[in-house]
Amino acid sequence: MLDAKNRVSHACEPCRHRKTKCSGERPVCRHCQDFKIECNYADGKRDRTKREYNVMAGRVTMYEDLLQELSSNLGEADRRLIQETLERVSHGSRLQKIAYPGCNQGMSHGWDESSPQSSSQKRRASDGADSQTFHTEHQATGRAGSTESLDCIAEDFNRSDAARRTGFMGKASEVSWMDKLRRENDDGGDERHEDDPRIGFGSGLDESHGDSAPKFSSHPLSDVNYHCDDIPLANHANVQAYEIPARATADSLLSCYLECVHPAFPILGKTTFVKQYRAFYDNPNLKTGPRWLAVLNLVFALSARYGRLIRTDWSEYSDDHAIYFSRARLLGLETGSIWVPAELQRIQVHGLASFYLMATHQINRAYTLSGIAIRQALTLGLHLRNQDPTLAEASKQIRYLVWWAIASTERILSGMTGRPPSFAGADCSAPLPLPLEEESFMSFPMGYDTPLLRSLRRLSTDESEDTDGSVSTPSSAAVTAMPHSSREASKTRDSMTDGEGKAISPNNALFFLYLTKLYCLDSDILNQLYRPGLVVQPWATVQSRIAGFQKRLTRWHSALPAIFDFARHPRDQTFVRQRICLAFSFYSSTMIVNRACLCKIDDKIPNETRGAKEADKANAMSCVLAAKSLVDMLPDEPNPLGLYPVVPWWNVVHHLMQTATVLMLEISMRAVHCPEMSDQLLAAAQKAVAWLQSMAIDDQSAARAWRLSSDVLRKVAPKIGRTVDDRLTQPLPSTNDNVFMQGFSWPPIDYNMPAYSDHMPASSANLDNTNYQAGTMWDTLMLNSYDNCLPIVDSANPQPPSTQAQWH
Repeated sequence: MLDAKNRVSHACEPCRHRKTKCSGERPVCRHCQDFKIECNYADGKRDRTKREYNVMAGRVTMYEDLLQELSSNLGEADRRLIQETLERVSHGSRLQKIAYPGCNQGMSHGWDESSPQSSSQKRRASDGADSQTFHTEHQATGRAGSTESLDCIAEDFNRSDAARRTGFMGKASEVSWMDKLRRENDDGGDERHEDDPRIGFGSGLDESHGDSAPKFSSHPLSDVNYHCDDIPLANHANVQAYEIPARATADSLLSCYLECVHPAFPILGKTTFVKQYRAFYDNPNLKTGPRWLAVLNLVFALSARYGRLIRTDWSEYSDDHAIYFSRARLLGLETGSIWVPAELQRIQVHGLASFYLMATHQINRAYTLSGIAIRQALTLGLHLRNQDPTLAEASKQIRYLVWWAIASTERILSGMTGRPPSFAGADCSAPLPLPLEEESFMSFPMGYDTPLLRSLRRLSTDESEDTDGSVSTPSSAAVTAMPHSSREASKTRDSMTDGEGKAISPNNALFFLYLTKLYCLDSDILNQLYRPGLVVQPWATVQSRIAGFQKRLTRWHSALPAIFDFARHPRDQTFVRQRICLAFSFYSSTMIVNRACLCKIDDKIPNETRGAKEADKANAMSCVLAAKSLVDMLPDEPNPLGLYPVVPWWNVVHHLMQTATVLMLEISMRAVHCPEMSDQLLAAAQKAVAWLQSMAIDDQSAARAWRLSSDVLRKVAPKIGRTVDDRLTQPLPSTNDNVFMQGFSWPPIDYNMPAYSDHMPASSANLDNTNYQAGTMWDTLMLNSYDNCLPIVDSANPQPPSTQAQWH
């Protein structure tokens, strides 16, 4: 018989049931061996408790993750409640589970909130091995990145005229980046610095409202706003709405638009519009509606604005574009236009006006008009695939182009302002643009179908798996359906066909297709990396999303046709503007994707794993190198007159300011992510500022951007032991470019247009449609079937006008 000192702690199951003493030998005890009984040992009480605890802890973790995913789709009050509950309870339970895996500790400490020792203190008290297994990138939230609080603001944007004209600028906007950079480098700033270790941890109730929330700043955001929404629109009291330029000037303006605007913004059916334009100038008896004239004047305004920048002889006066825009406002953009039903031509008017305002740096006004154009397009269903059998295929394709043109403008403006777009990509099923010039599909008969059309329809509607495991939206599916290897990419570049075996030569339509794919990707980036719900996601989730978007950007670039591949530096000078436009957009997207890592994350997540730290540093370097690569594309000697013809001139100031800000952010952190490149980064930043300085003479927005960036660069350069070239701070001759907005004097332009009153309605004082006679045929033609390319016939001249004129 066993004495007390030899008593075993765990008896086998047969001995327990028979209530006999067990010797405890394993695998068979002495009693079971003597009686030839099958001996087995069940889990002890502690083991069972530990196993049950681990199962429950796993379930809790799953519930926490589910709540975090759902919280981004809930209202503000519900989201706050979930966030506070998770921070108060579940964060502590996860720490206990890892730091105290034993049964007794887990049961005694796992849910004890009254314990005087906090969960973080218990973790620090654990041994070193347990501390190494604590992956804090899974506990820190999205606030650990440079975007910090995406779900709140620290300024009343209605408190003053300057604040209202600037408005809210989200964390994806370079204005917001410059504001943060300026505050952190101003002496006596009242901000908490970006490297505050309190940011980013789900460590208590105060995170939602206290430590991680942006504190009120005495520096308003308007101080770093370089856009021109504060300049009032011109008074068009003296503008003659129905006056038009001479034919030679109009030809130059239209030719400039078709070459310098239309490839990246094909909102007009080029073939139809050119026919109508020629008919308008060739036949003074042809009656036209005000909206078509508004479209014409907006085309002239965009060309005149570009002509002003390159100082053409047909744009002698700085306010030509403002005159054309004022006429367009009178003809198609007055207040009454928002009360009428949505029409295709009104969408074009608002889309062109938005693009013009963006090109003149009136970003808030452009954002507003772009939203109106999107709403009207949604009303007409332009965002969906059209299967009407009575509508010609050419008409469908042009309507798709109208949709993608205004959608592209909306996404550009969303990136510039950091504000959400007016529509979600998941709501769009319109096929992507065909990689064919408009002249190629204008002859498509009704019901025409080819393998190319079917493949593009599949490309824009089929769901595909993203790298982060999420299901892409219909519009983003086109971006993800790219070659996955260099061999496939090379094959795609060299043998792109139209679905019938015919090779597709590079053209502007192919350029716009790839530009649209990139804009779709930009929309996903803003929705997944800059939405308020990201603040409750773990930092590891943010890292995963960034990695997924980097792979998608790489696939997009690898699929570019060779002629559009900006990384190859092709000697072919054709499609230079298109190639550089794609490059600027690609580098801008790369900067926005990786911007969250461009900060001192080590200070915010001190126990981050080695792999996560390396990923953060690589992402930050990608952001900085994208900015440097964009600057490297520019000549060393600034020459704006040579730059505008080969870049996206409508937002080149935005790209330069975004680039300069990223470079200065890295310099302000003493080039911590790439210290060996500090001199190169400073040189690149100075080059970007020098380009802004050279453009400031003819561009008010560039002048403001140059003053801001040169002042900040002068403050951050000493952090890497360098100084700034004094020439970057020298004052420039004052620019009179702001005359295009203010009460300017009208120049004596000789339009040489005889008897234009023949084109006017009976009363030009009132431009409402109700005052038009029934014989003004272009109202009906342009509003209903303009994009079917129907012949334009006048009662006095039954023959359609010639379409053989050459554009130079």
